[in-house]
Amino acid sequence: MGYALKKRGKECIERHRAFWENDSIGVPLVFAIAENPEFIPKPWVSQKTRKEWDLFPDWHVNRVNNYLNGTCFLADAIPVASLTVGLDITNTAVLAGGDYDYSSTQNFIDFKSGGFKLDNPIPLFTPNNALVKDLECCYDKVIHTVKDRAMVNTPTTLDALSSIYGMCGSKTLLTDLVCKKKLIKKRVEEMTEVYLQFYDYFYAYLKEKGYGESASWFQVFAEGKFESVRCDFSVMISEDMFKEFVIPELVQVCDHMDYSMFNMCSVKHARFVDALADIQSLTGIFWNPEPYIEGVKDYLHVLKKIKKRGLCLEVVCHSVEDAVIVARELGPDGLYVFFEKKFNTCVQAQEAIDKVYGACR
Repeated sequence: MGYALKKRGKECIERHRAFWENDSIGVPLVFAIAENPEFIPKPWVSQKTRKEWDLFPDWHVNRVNNYLNGTCFLADAIPVASLTVGLDITNTAVLAGGDYDYSSTQNFIDFKSGGFKLDNPIPLFTPNNALVKDLECCYDKVIHTVKDRAMVNTPTTLDALSSIYGMCGSKTLLTDLVCKKKLIKKRVEEMTEVYLQFYDYFYAYLKEKGYGESASWFQVFAEGKFESVRCDFSVMISEDMFKEFVIPELVQVCDHMDYSMFNMCSVKHARFVDALADIQSLTGIFWNPEPYIEGVKDYLHVLKKIKKRGLCLEVVCHSVEDAVIVARELGPDGLYVFFEKKFNTCVQAQEAIDKVYGACR
């Protein structure tokens, strides 16, 4: 499907197809976006609470329009309309009977136990679930305004184990990982299955509307089901516990998807590369380390190991220098360079793109 806001979209899609094959058409994928100087964002004004915005259609429409109309999509950046609910980390918890709210700064999520009880089985998925019905109304209104300008993204969420951690707290979960192993594994499997049914419901809904692609928040372009698999909680556990508790959940999700990438949101996750690479249905790694990490120079050995193990790799770059280093050291095959910050102008963005391309020639 072509998108009105994307120039030379067919070439971009071909480069994405090569990326998923751990290959390239001479250059790596590059995500670069710039400000649209002709657009003035429409402010959002509402008396509703921050949490109420999450399932209020007009908020999503305002947010999506400001992003799409205010952005120039260069290189391999596909225009994507994403519906962000609970900072993209609450759907699994809510489907399991939990609840959440926003912190006083509105930048963080505070999980609540709500109706979630570890000793009780996870409620079965139903399209009549309040979250499903409310989110469907939001999707309806967003689709009506987006039309063929952009792809409309599938839902995103946090993994089951991290969701339990959020609802139960670290002390309870860490104790239960030792004392209630079977129960934890069963609840994680149940929660993951319910979320996958939730995902399938909205994927089918979007496909019927003429979309059927997915990007999660990694901003890739997948012609099929894609999921950003993760386990943020896993930075707290050993490699053995990662294999015992996390790998089965990741396999469950990856086996269900056409494409998947693990969110390596901490350099502490680097110790899990071999275990992750052994998941046959995992397509790649999203290198997205802590914000205080200075560049990629000290972690090139990890990135090279990821590539050596046959995984595609998307690298978040905070500077053009980092992007050039990554492209030069890793080569174009199966590589996606992601410029995290929006460029002020298209000229600046194109200069950065050209430098990345030049590093591979």
